[in-house]
Amino acid sequence: MLSIAILDDNIKLLENYEQLIPDWFDKYNIKGRIVIATTDYKVFLREVRDQLANVCIIDINLQSEVNGIYIAKCLRREKIKAEIIFCTGMLEFIQQAFDVNAYQFITKPVGRNLEKCLVKLNKEIKEREDNKCIIEIKSGFRIFYIPMGFISHICREGNKSTIYTNNRIIEVYDSLESLISQLNDLRFIRCHRAVIINKEYLDYIDKKNKNLVLTNGFKCKLGSTFNHLIEPLSIMKGSNTL
Repeated sequence: MLSIAILDDNIKLLENYEQLIPDWFDKYNIKGRIVIATTDYKVFLREVRDQLANVCIIDINLQSEVNGIYIAKCLRREKIKAEIIFCTGMLEFIQQAFDVNAYQFITKPVGRNLEKCLVKLNKEIKEREDNKCIIEIKSGFRIFYIPMGFISHICREGNKSTIYTNNRIIEVYDSLESLISQLNDLRFIRCHRAVIINKEYLDYIDKKNKNLVLTNGFKCKLGSTFNHLIEPLSIMKGSNTL
């Protein structure tokens, strides 16, 4: 979710932000809100310090005793975890924006550039949050803590289940029924009696041969009792079908 705090000395521009940003949220089905839109940097800092925002849109040339770079340095010095987007007409501050690890530097008028920036940032934040969901897997004398977003698929062979992730392969004795229950995540579906896949790794569907192919090259033939999944998955992947 995007929780946005905005600091700008232009009241008219703040009003535009308060109108445009919710419209963009609706347009792209983004969960988000504007926490505060203000010309007062002290009020702005108070709201952000209370951890009510994870995105800060800041003008650099403020009509006050401080500028936007100073505000950004305060946030970084206090280790406040918020992405910073500078929206300004002052190009000479680009290097200082890098120094405070700004997410983006957008020159005014912002319009379409800010819209694209927020859509991209929302996707990245969502991916971070998804990958923070951890599943605890016991394998022998080891316990692995795996971000669920890293798991592409799980296969059952004999009395073992093999979990395939971005960076390792783990064998366990848990059944697929037990694993899918532990995952408890709509991204994971059973497409064969011996296979679970993560839908986010689905590359394309071969409807003729009833195969699913993942982005890592893994191919799975749909079991006869799972044929009903073809159409919903085809819709989800759009034109990525054969």
